[in-house]
Amino acid sequence: MTLRERVIRAGTWTLASYAAEITTRFLSSLIMTRLLVPEAFGTVAAATALIVGLQLVSDFGVRAVIIRSPRGEDEHFLRSTWTFQAIRGGLLWIVLIAICALLLFPSVRQLLPQESVYADQQFSIITVVLGFGIVLSGIESASISLSIRRLNFRPIFILDLSSKLAPIPVMIAWAYFSSSVWAIVAGTLLAGVLRVILSHSIIPGPRMRLSYERDHVNEIVSFGKWINVSSFATFIGTQSDFIILGILLPGSMLGLYYVAKTLKDAIENLLERLNGMMALPVLGEVARNAPANVSDRYYRFRFPIEITSAASGGFLFAAADLIIHFLYDSRYHDASQMLRVLSISLVLYPFLLIRGAFAAIGEAYVIAWISVLQAVSLVVCMMMGYWLTGPIGAIFGGVASKIIPSIAILVLGYRKRWVVAYKELRWLPALILGLAAGKIATYLIGAYTLSDLRQLLSF
Repeated sequence: MTLRERVIRAGTWTLASYAAEITTRFLSSLIMTRLLVPEAFGTVAAATALIVGLQLVSDFGVRAVIIRSPRGEDEHFLRSTWTFQAIRGGLLWIVLIAICALLLFPSVRQLLPQESVYADQQFSIITVVLGFGIVLSGIESASISLSIRRLNFRPIFILDLSSKLAPIPVMIAWAYFSSSVWAIVAGTLLAGVLRVILSHSIIPGPRMRLSYERDHVNEIVSFGKWINVSSFATFIGTQSDFIILGILLPGSMLGLYYVAKTLKDAIENLLERLNGMMALPVLGEVARNAPANVSDRYYRFRFPIEITSAASGGFLFAAADLIIHFLYDSRYHDASQMLRVLSISLVLYPFLLIRGAFAAIGEAYVIAWISVLQAVSLVVCMMMGYWLTGPIGAIFGGVASKIIPSIAILVLGYRKRWVVAYKELRWLPALILGLAAGKIATYLIGAYTLSDLRQLLSF
């Protein structure tokens, strides 16, 4: 099977997996927002940001190591990577417990604004329980990465879909009877348990068991040291918004931000999944076999991503009020302004995709320093935005911060003759069409009241 055929097959499974996942997540989210108050989502968002942060600051890029290593098919190597991840997961949970215990001290809580999510005693308990997912993710089979290396996404589709579907009835039932944030926690942990079981039972590959070989660990650390720097910066660049806003804003407003970002992320995560699962295998094979074709293959690979990103960003910007007011009750309507600002980040997303080419040729340090630049830009721009115009300014600052690292990575790509200036503007027609579609949809649907639409859809 040719690389093109494998890419098409892998992309099809990835799209099918994400379509099923986003549909179930969207429907469950609509139900849960009617059963829980915004504060519940704000608390979970802040806890998740802390947990993901711990995972990223200690990330050695084991998946990337398995995909690109000549020993990536070796079962002994796979078992060494699994052991490495399992030990890391256990240690991270212990660190998380220590951090949450520290937050319980009155002297520490007094340093935080009274309305801050982190000042709530329940936050630490929720975070520790939710954080057990770190242990669960650490013991997932390394064969998942092996399947990605082979562009075999069918078993991963089954794994992802099953682990997303099964917890939904538990969350809804729990929220219906108790209207508690613990409904989300229980559903998340159940999903983690199912992923562990299914990863060891349905994903093809060697059976995992504890194993240690020094040269295997040395390879992980050697490549992963730059991934670690990159992941630390990625944490700042992707999760510090929730951490910063969690300190500055009350839980209810953070919950509104979570709802707006979830809608934006529904699109961006699809694009990121396609990029993350296929960019390194595709560009890596081209870089090994035909390095002169990296630029051409990169733009062919990027084209559908940038068109989707620009069109979606334009539509969300123009139709933000319509989307929020139709989908959610009045408690969540203030999220529309946040969604409009966040939609701009979709337009900026494709500029950073060239990072995959640097990873493919083994220059992980470039990704690391670009991620550091992105992280610093995010923190500075968010704080400046908050100082100038308050919460919405902080959100806009987070979006605008992507411009600086985008320019830097494009300059580096241009020096390697990968970046072509006129091809960087191919998304403009798609953006205009997206804006027009959003305006038309708002105009046409605006002829009806939301109650009329809901009544129509109920039949």
